[in-house]
Amino acid sequence: QEWKDRVLQHYELPPCQTCTDDLVALSFGIGNRGSGVQWHIHGPGFAEALWGRKHWILYPAKAKPKFHPDQTSRNWMEYTYPDLTELPYECTLNPGDLIYFPNMWWHATINLDP
Repeated sequence: QEWKDRVLQHYELPPCQTCTDDLVALSFGIGNRGSGVQWHIHGPGFAEALWGRKHWILYPAKAKPKFHPDQTSRNWMEYTYPDLTELPYECTLNPGDLIYFPNMWWHATINLDP
């Protein structure tokens, strides 16, 4: 609990009408340039960039992207993305930016800064 208090002492949740303590799950990730999170889905949520830029790639729930589960999202961007005929939704979060992703939308991320 001590680390959580120190890390989150200056963090304020974005305004959210349905975000009560019993429904909010906070998580954070740290990674170097080129690292990220591979394709996955889960319930609705939001993510905020606190430091550095993070590139997001998203597909609607019924449009599962083709990917190999043992390859990184960077590998997907370098080798699969160039051959796509239908492009995914994309955006890059800068520090302080926030993204909302709907329920069961496929998404992957790539960190752009060290």
